[in-house]
Amino acid sequence: MKFTRVALLLLSALLLLSVALVSCNDSTPDPEVTDAPLDTPTEPSTDVPTEAPTDVPTEAPTEAPTEAPTEAPTEAETDDGIPLNELTIGGVDIKEYTLVVQDGGAACVRNSADELVEFIEKATGGFRIPEKASEHEIVIGVTDRDTDKVTAARAEVKLDGYTLLMDGGRLYITGSCDRGTMYGVYCFLEDYIGVRFFAKDTTVVIDQDAVAIPADVHTIHNPYFEMRDTYWYDMRYDQTFANHAKDNSFYDSSTPVSDIGGGIGYAGRFVHTINLLQDLPYQGNVQPCLTDENIYQLVLSNVRKWLDANPEATIISVSQNDSDPGKLGCQCANCKAIDDAEGSPMGSLLTFINRIANDIKDDYPGVYVDTLAYRYTRKPPKTIRPADNVIIRLCSIECCFTHPLADESCLKNKSFKKDIEAWAEICDNLYIWDYTYNAETYFTFFPNFDVLWDNVNFYKDHNVTGVFLEGQQVSVSGEFGELRSYLLAKLLWDPDMTEEEYYAYMDEFLMYYYGAGWEKIKTYMTDMTKIAMTNPHVGIFDKGEKMIPFVDPEGNRDLNYSRDLLDLWLEAYELAETEEQKAHVEKSSIQAYYYCHLKGKSRKEHLKKVYELCEKYGIEYYKYVIPMPDSSQNENLDSLL
Repeated sequence: MKFTRVALLLLSALLLLSVALVSCNDSTPDPEVTDAPLDTPTEPSTDVPTEAPTDVPTEAPTEAPTEAPTEAPTEAETDDGIPLNELTIGGVDIKEYTLVVQDGGAACVRNSADELVEFIEKATGGFRIPEKASEHEIVIGVTDRDTDKVTAARAEVKLDGYTLLMDGGRLYITGSCDRGTMYGVYCFLEDYIGVRFFAKDTTVVIDQDAVAIPADVHTIHNPYFEMRDTYWYDMRYDQTFANHAKDNSFYDSSTPVSDIGGGIGYAGRFVHTINLLQDLPYQGNVQPCLTDENIYQLVLSNVRKWLDANPEATIISVSQNDSDPGKLGCQCANCKAIDDAEGSPMGSLLTFINRIANDIKDDYPGVYVDTLAYRYTRKPPKTIRPADNVIIRLCSIECCFTHPLADESCLKNKSFKKDIEAWAEICDNLYIWDYTYNAETYFTFFPNFDVLWDNVNFYKDHNVTGVFLEGQQVSVSGEFGELRSYLLAKLLWDPDMTEEEYYAYMDEFLMYYYGAGWEKIKTYMTDMTKIAMTNPHVGIFDKGEKMIPFVDPEGNRDLNYSRDLLDLWLEAYELAETEEQKAHVEKSSIQAYYYCHLKGKSRKEHLKKVYELCEKYGIEYYKYVIPMPDSSQNENLDSLL
């Protein structure tokens, strides 16, 4: 999914101008908003592409798609209330087209086709494309309409990518798998119809005057990363939203894998499994002896049981228990001898993992054994290499997240850069476990927006084939969880986007999600990032008052500046045009109230506001990061401060 770079930058500039106009024009109609359904969270289910990505997207459309931020609606454009006034495909009006959908495919193909009908109807003000044969058709999936050109294009599609092309008066949207076809439909809706899947409760049809899909359109998009997991609350617990975002890890095992066209999951738990595979309860900082034959045979037996119980799974995690900094694995003579020879505790672990992988490869072809390169095992061994069916998942937990991971001037990141470069040389199945939130205080602004683009590109450039981006997944966000979820999913689907495109996506999200006061919120983000940069480093376990000190953006100590930042949210609330936008502003403003609570004036008042808004929006995670008041505590709230 490529965009014309110059067009994107021009549209981004127009966005800034048009928002100023909208804020002065109360008669401007609001964008259409629809609610996406929320699925019940359950355990992961599985299916994973096994071919490593080889191609990048080719042949961008000759006309710039509209997924790039576009002008905000103006009164002249929207008097008729129709988001899209003219839509042609190959020079033919959309009303001349019908729909043809693949028979016998996964439910996701049928569902995406239904959504295409729905959004074309919304965009055109009432045209519902019929499903029948005609001279001009939109053809979805694999059908008897396939031509040699379509078959050849589909053969170039890798992983769960797609192709979109015209041939013989028909527009084809198809992938090499059902999930790819579904993604192709959603990209068509985004690129041309102007649909934006911003969040699970915010789907917008952008106003446009006219869209002309050229007769020579021929797009192939091959995603670079075979595994894309944006582990934020919305993405984890809403399968529909995850599908829209092209996130291919999912957690609803009540839905058959075939219904959603495949994806990536695990046989059983997906991390810290080594105790469970010994029939023991999980226990952090406790690691087994990896040279004990009895332990090996028990783990191998349970690996087989987990795979037999999950026949669609293609990944099994055999990974160390969690550990605190400085903790090590088994220190017995046999394990230590391997580790000393290999220069890393990964020596004994990878020896164990390779043996498991070798013992199951014939009985479970296509299954990968996933293990962590985490804390004490992060450094690669000197001579041992991962087996072909082993995934190494490298973790960045010690890193600084205000500096790009490639920044060697940041000492916290320099050693990680060295490790990923070494793993990239010896591992064909290199996955990443990255951290995109503050794990200590979920309410605190996490100043990493200026490194997300850099870091995803850093992974792409270092032979990484799968990325897991851990976010705040306990509850809905009182910070910028929805924005991060959206931006990160965009980056994983298209890491080749420019940095300018990345920020244009950010601005467009802010405008539609928060409303006309979005620039107030952007100012808050910019100022908070500047304040955080007065620290040498920011990690995921830094407490709020350490990560965001009480200074102004120039670094001058100022306890009152927190109130100035809160005022930006109050102004944004007043400028929001719809009740949905006001709710979004209010919910995300929890972070500003929490910041004021830490050391600003009226701390008791601000803490009460945090509690009030958490209750209003169903946020429960505050119980884990700030004291939970009961009736007696409410009477003496000062004691909590």
